[in-house]
Amino acid sequence: MTAALAAGAVLPSVAGADVPVARGVVPAAPFPHMDHVFVIMMENSSYSSLLSPANADTSYIRQLAADHGLATAYYGVTHVSTPNYIAAVSGNTWGSNSDDPNQVTVGAFNHVNLVDQLDQAGVSWKGYMQSLPSVGFTGASSPDGLYVRKHDPFMMFPDVANNPTRADHVVPLGQLATDLSTGDVPQFAWISPNVCDDMHGGASSCPYANSATDPAQATLYRDGNDFLQRWVTAITTSRAWTGHSAIFITWDEGAYAYESPYGPTDLSGCCDSPILPASPTNPSTGGGGDLAGGTLYGGGHVPMIVVSRMGERGRVDSTPVNHYSLLRTIEANWDLGYLGNAGDSVQVHSLAPLLTSADNGGDDRR
Repeated sequence: MTAALAAGAVLPSVAGADVPVARGVVPAAPFPHMDHVFVIMMENSSYSSLLSPANADTSYIRQLAADHGLATAYYGVTHVSTPNYIAAVSGNTWGSNSDDPNQVTVGAFNHVNLVDQLDQAGVSWKGYMQSLPSVGFTGASSPDGLYVRKHDPFMMFPDVANNPTRADHVVPLGQLATDLSTGDVPQFAWISPNVCDDMHGGASSCPYANSATDPAQATLYRDGNDFLQRWVTAITTSRAWTGHSAIFITWDEGAYAYESPYGPTDLSGCCDSPILPASPTNPSTGGGGDLAGGTLYGGGHVPMIVVSRMGERGRVDSTPVNHYSLLRTIEANWDLGYLGNAGDSVQVHSLAPLLTSADNGGDDRR
């Protein structure tokens, strides 16, 4: 038995059928209801590099982590980007470990998702995408390469992308400034920066770094740091910052190597991250696919910072959590039921400890 299995890692879900929504989980002390939930998804940076005191280019991020809630054992679900975004809004990776845009074309992600839940419950929502060419844009990327669909979870689901009414909820980031000023902000808001401001890089205006000391890496850190300072400030000083509203700031996965073959540097994970079998499944013999001796293929250790309007300041939680936990928290807030692995109450816990003050208890079963 591998260390991953011995530690209690649950076997990955099998793609091919939608997982029923789990209902009826009633916590003993639920976290306070959030008026507005904002999610800001950054890219490809490790916990240690972002929160190191030696990193002068992430000073605002480090201050947020110190002043607000911090999950110290938060992980991406797996690698690469696409399955992390899909996991965060559907509770499953559907077997993907690829950014191939053809996955969208062939309907690999034609599954029940958070938008279905929100619409059914009458919860308003929008996706705010920096550098999106137009409302409801369905292309794989913008002409300048700054917007990429693989960082836009909603437009990878056919029942959103192919439904004009729903697609109209996916808008350029500039709309958020207008909505904040008018008070016309949805109850749930997802924010994806462009590939420069999310720290990913790769566009002509923000090339990948060749080493940790490459000035391009410092620029990516600074751009992401400045983006968060600008928008967290805008949200928390707006008319939408009411009640127990909260902002969840995280990174889709850990860092990648600077040298060829440029693979992920951290495979750690938890909470229903996939396990790669020791030998591949062989349909001709019925062999392979044995998870005993397999390898945990997690998305790496990344920060999760929770800025809660009414939450306890400087709170730290060391419970192992990941993007399924984020989904579970969002679903619990509006009593939506749980999709896929978000409903695994054995392995997947919510972020409730970071939303509840010390004198208000809390129960991460919700």
